[in-house]
Amino acid sequence: MRAAPAPAAPPPGTPPPGHPSAAAPIQAGRGPADQVPAGPSSPGPSPAAHPSAVLSARYAQSFDIAVIIVVAGWHIAGAGSELLPYRALYRPFPAQFALWLVIALAITAGAVRLIRGLSHPAWAYALAAVALAVTIAGAAGCPPDQLLKTDWAWGTTGWVGVLVLLRRPLRELVGFLLLDALATFAVLAHDGLHRADVAGFITILAETTAIQLVVAVAARQLGATAREAAEVTQNEAATRERAVIAERLRAARQARWLALQETAGPLLRELAAGSANPADPEVRRACAVEAARLRRLMAESDDAPGPLVHELHACADVAERRGVAVDIETVGALPSVPADVRRVITDTAIAILTTAVSQVRVTLTALPEGIAVSLVADSPAPPPRPATALGVVVEHDRDYRNLWVEARWTR
Repeated sequence: MRAAPAPAAPPPGTPPPGHPSAAAPIQAGRGPADQVPAGPSSPGPSPAAHPSAVLSARYAQSFDIAVIIVVAGWHIAGAGSELLPYRALYRPFPAQFALWLVIALAITAGAVRLIRGLSHPAWAYALAAVALAVTIAGAAGCPPDQLLKTDWAWGTTGWVGVLVLLRRPLRELVGFLLLDALATFAVLAHDGLHRADVAGFITILAETTAIQLVVAVAARQLGATAREAAEVTQNEAATRERAVIAERLRAARQARWLALQETAGPLLRELAAGSANPADPEVRRACAVEAARLRRLMAESDDAPGPLVHELHACADVAERRGVAVDIETVGALPSVPADVRRVITDTAIAILTTAVSQVRVTLTALPEGIAVSLVADSPAPPPRPATALGVVVEHDRDYRNLWVEARWTR
C-alpha cells in the first residue's frame, strides 16, 4: 500500500458513478500477491504431445511391426513347412490344421493389440494361455516316435509369447517359454523317453528359446535407445529454440531502446544546450514521461511472474518520486498479455501518472475475454484520446476533479 490519500480529497479510488468497475472488489496492496480470485478458470486446451514422446512412439511402433513380421513369417514359413510335409503322419491332420489356424488368429489378435497400444494384461495372458493349450494339443497329435521332428506347435507358440508379452516384464516371457517347453516335454515323456529324445529336446530348446529371448531383449533395448535418442534430439532442438528466442528478445529490446532514444534524445540535448527550461511544467512533464518509459524498458527485461503489473510498478515510481500516492491492485487471475499490448496499456498509464497531482489508483481486472486496466487520478490534464490499437480500447470520463480512464484488451 502506498501513502494514504489526503483526508480532504475525495477518494480517487472510486470510479465515476454508474461505471461497472465501481462494484469491483478492491483489495489493498500491490503485486501478484494481492490478487483476488475471480472464480475457477476454465480449463485450457490439452497440451500437445511432447516431440520426444512422439518420436519415441514412432520408433517403438516400428519395432512392434518388425516383431509382428518375424512372428507371422515364422508361423507361415517355419510352422507351415513342418505341418504340410508330414500331414499324413498326424492324428488327424485336419485337427492339426485347425490348431495352426488358432495360432494364426492369436497372432492377429496380438498384433492388433500391440499396434493399438493396449496395455491391459488380461488379453496378453488369455492369448498366452491359448498358445499353451495349442502346444499340448499339437504335440499330442504328433506320432510318438517322431514328435520332435513333426511338432510344429512348440516353436511357433514361443513366438506367440514373444508377441503378446513384448510390453510385459521379461520375467513373464521367460516363465511362458519355460511352461511351453515343459508342456512339450511332458507329452514327450508320456510317449516314452530315450536318450536321443532328451538330447534333441535340449538342442531344440536351446536354439529356439535363445533366438526368441534375443529378439525380445533386442526390442526392449532398441526401444530404450530410441527414447534416449529422442530425448537428445529434443534437448538439442530446445537449445536451438532458446537461442532463437534470446536473439529475438535482444532485437526487440534494441528496437525499443532506439525508439526511446528518438524521444528522449532531443529532450536531453535541449536540456544540455539550455534551450529547455527545467522549471517549465511542460518540460518537467516530458522528462517524467521519458523517465517512466525508460523504467518500463528496464522492467520489460525482468523475468517477472506478472509482466504487466511489474511494468506498471516501474511506471508508477516516477509519479511516486513527485509525492503522488499510487495504489496498484488486481482482481482475479490476470491472463498473459502480449508485449505490444502491454506497451499500449502502459503508455496510457504513463499519460495519467505523469500528470496526477496527489493520488492515482490503478486496478487490473481479469475478464473472461481479456483484461481491463482502470486508472482514477486527480489529474487536471485532458484525458488521452480514445483509441483502438492491437485490440485495446481506451475509454475515459471525468467528474468534478477526478479523471477515470480504462484500457480494455480482448483476445
